Amino acid sequence: MLDFIVKMIYNNTMTTKFERPIRFSTKLKKINNLASACAKSNNNDFKAMWYHKMIDLAKEYDMLNYVMRKVIH
Repeated sequence: MLDFIVKMIYNNTMTTKFERPIRFSTKLKKINNLASACAKSNNNDFKAMWYHKMIDLAKEYDMLNYVMRKVIH
């Protein structure tokens, strides 16, 4: 089991029971993590901080359209 977890983390893949790899984009994970941190924050200052970090990262990855249409509801 540990070998599976190490392989999954190292290759950034997750295998199903049919052994087809499912690739997760690291960029999407980072953006979604920032969005969840923004949603969970209680203080408006922290919400603004996480929001601006998410927007800056989206501009860096050239994914601003995705963030505005899919992540921010």
